[in-house]
Amino acid sequence: MAPKTTVTCPHCKTTLEIDTEAGVVISHEPPKDVRKAVDFDQRLKDLEEAKKRASNRIDEAMRAEKAKGRVLEDRFKKLLGEAKESKDDKPPLKDIDL
Repeated sequence: MAPKTTVTCPHCKTTLEIDTEAGVVISHEPPKDVRKAVDFDQRLKDLEEAKKRASNRIDEAMRAEKAKGRVLEDRFKKLLGEAKESKDDKPPLKDIDL
């Protein structure tokens, strides 16, 4: 009689009976189907909530994108005004000049 080992697969929960001497699977038993009963009303409510959350995320992202353009334009105008006010006549130093 060859030594046998029983192993349970961590992924699919199948029970395997292995002949350790030959290194082969002797038999396998698929896992028992333990599906839960689906509550369709609850699932429908969950889907509606997921839709609302997705819609809110999209709205928030669109508001942020619109505000981003305005903020960048305000910052550009501010920096342009500061550049016009500063009377720096000499050109900026380049890396090669150093």
